[in-house]
Amino acid sequence: MAFNREEVSALLAHCHRRCCICHQFCGVKMETDHIIPKDDGGGDNIENAIPLCFGCHAEIHSYNIQHPRGRKFTPDELQIHKEQWLNICAEHPETLSKSYMRSDVGPLNALIDELEFNATVAHTKDTDSIGCNFHISQFQKAVQVGSISILNNELKTAINNAYAIMGSVNQYISAASNQIFRSNAWSQEINQAQKLIINAEPAIHHALENLLNFLSTEKE
Repeated sequence: MAFNREEVSALLAHCHRRCCICHQFCGVKMETDHIIPKDDGGGDNIENAIPLCFGCHAEIHSYNIQHPRGRKFTPDELQIHKEQWLNICAEHPETLSKSYMRSDVGPLNALIDELEFNATVAHTKDTDSIGCNFHISQFQKAVQVGSISILNNELKTAINNAYAIMGSVNQYISAASNQIFRSNAWSQEINQAQKLIINAEPAIHHALENLLNFLSTEKE
């Protein structure tokens, strides 16, 4: 079961496709989350739905209760956020002109695109084709803003392990490029990179699968 589509459409219109937490315009980059999770008895009635951007949705569900940092979003708080924003949209629509369009999709969702690209890179294992570095910028961004540290241990470990291997591959590829005129040294570096890429591919897919499962939790 899921939220009624017609009721969801009406709710998105009422909030003007703006996140009820950060109030940014999201366009299609928006999800309808359960205020009270289904695992805790929350229903699919529209009163239990809250429109969120990708980033805020990830924030709400990334709290690690085993190693708490910060303050967890509670259903009561989410309900208040929803009611306040819908009231503002209905009674003070002039406020909408003060909010700017959100241009990003949240660090964890951006990490999905990066992992998918890196999975393509890892698929190339022939030594004559190795040379494209793994991308790590979105991982670094997620670390900087604290999005990795508050994940549950299983997901955090999967992501960290994948990027640790990818970082090592990048180092060997860089070393090989500096040995391009020394065939023996170049071959050694590339062969080592090839061995690590073989290990990187399943690690990347494992991290990607876990992250996709996490972000799909409690979606419409």
